[in-house]
Amino acid sequence: MNGRIRTLLILIVPSLYLAATLLYSTYQAVWGVQVDPESAYTMNGLVAAAGYGSLKFDHPGTTTTMLVELIVRGWALIGGAKDIVAFGLEHYDTITWAARTGEALVLTGALLAGGLIVGRTTQSAIAAMLFQAGAFVHSDAFHFQTVLAPESLMAAIALFGMAIVIKATLDAHPPATVLGVVSGVIFALGFSTKYLYLPQALFAVCLLRSRRTFVAAMVTGALGFVGFSLIFNPGTITRGFGWLAQIATHKGNYGEGEPGFIDFRIFWSNMAEIIKAAPIVFGVYIAAGAAALAWCLKSRSWRDPISLNLGAATLIYVAHLVATSKHYALHYMVAPWVLTGGVLVLVVVQLRRLLPAVPPVAPSLLAGSLCAVMSATTLIEARAAALFASHSNAIGARLSKAVVAAGPACANVSSMFVRAPENDMNHGWDMTVQLWGDQAMRDRFSAAYASAFTVPLLDHNGITHVLKNNFRPTSYAKLGADYPCIVVRSAVALDADSSMGLLALKPDHCVIEGIHVYTVGLACAKVESSFREQR
Repeated sequence: MNGRIRTLLILIVPSLYLAATLLYSTYQAVWGVQVDPESAYTMNGLVAAAGYGSLKFDHPGTTTTMLVELIVRGWALIGGAKDIVAFGLEHYDTITWAARTGEALVLTGALLAGGLIVGRTTQSAIAAMLFQAGAFVHSDAFHFQTVLAPESLMAAIALFGMAIVIKATLDAHPPATVLGVVSGVIFALGFSTKYLYLPQALFAVCLLRSRRTFVAAMVTGALGFVGFSLIFNPGTITRGFGWLAQIATHKGNYGEGEPGFIDFRIFWSNMAEIIKAAPIVFGVYIAAGAAALAWCLKSRSWRDPISLNLGAATLIYVAHLVATSKHYALHYMVAPWVLTGGVLVLVVVQLRRLLPAVPPVAPSLLAGSLCAVMSATTLIEARAAALFASHSNAIGARLSKAVVAAGPACANVSSMFVRAPENDMNHGWDMTVQLWGDQAMRDRFSAAYASAFTVPLLDHNGITHVLKNNFRPTSYAKLGADYPCIVVRSAVALDADSSMGLLALKPDHCVIEGIHVYTVGLACAKVESSFREQR
């Protein structure tokens, strides 16, 4: 195939991905359904830009934080901001949108660069497009590739790393030392982005044809991760691995629950749900393991590069499957999911070797059909999710306007998951400054908010049971003394414990579109009426 035509074909999937993810992003308001974990990384990037360094080490998301930090620093420099904290809080939502766009461009670049590498290595645009189909492997993966979360950059790094694996595996010559260094750097960045990237280290078997290259990858990967972390996020080393040990030694989420590794009461059902969520992916990895084993039995050799990497891919999938079944959340499978296309390329090559009598086009057609079905399903599901999120977020925004219209002089208290446009900063605060910042830092952020906004930010935190005013603790008794009326929005019904003293004021209560509204000094019916008028 003409090289120019091959390049044009390789451009198709990255272009489709960029258009799809940017369109999907417009339906995902940064203050809406996806406030967790986006706000945490926006706030952490602002914290780093303010000179405090990263305060998050639990995923660890170092590269994600750095992306936000670069955006904040660059924009503040161009805008001539006098106080970078106030500037960041004032443009908080826009910073998140910009970071999402940055992630989309990075992943698009990984698809394009990886596709070119795979296309040149295999001399096949079809193989390159199979590799790129990993970006559309599942709607949950597509979602977390779009929003501001470590999974997005991890997916980009994993995809580019898979392209290097295919090149090292299929090249006629043993991999050069520089390829080992590149592989090590990719691993260091991936592991610094998400601890779940660790199993990707098994792909180092693609470099075994050259001992020097293999050693270069191991040394670069280890030193690169440690050096990068110590410079940009020391907590990854000093606290992060302790957090992982806590998770590994307790059966509940995030190191909670009784001691032990796995709760078998939920483990097998979780595993079944994961497999059911992406059966084609599961089938591809089963095929990878079977194809590797079949060639080893046929050739009586266990050192074949393609078989080694197919075996490594299968083990990587199994490692993620076990980890995610223990600590269940579908998006923890993002890394092996996005590699599905690249694994499929190696499976097709292996099948052609195992079954030379079968027309070469047959495995490619089968693989292409699977990818087409997978991609179409993902885009259909993503569209439905985008419309649902847009509808839910519109309700939250409408209720915010209704509260202000019904009680302009009232204390306007919101909380997480009520999709209030004014509340998203609080989650970021709770996950960073509140947990790990000192009092001077907290005072600085509180003062910066007060200087950037005229309306106080009142937050009812149902997790920490702290009522905040501009990030500072306060009480409903004080709000009752300072304001003629109070309006509180909560995602759940409040009881004596979770109300933090609100119920002692004998509030009126109503439920508007699933959101609990409590009012003091104002009839809840007035908020309901105002909500209906906002149509």
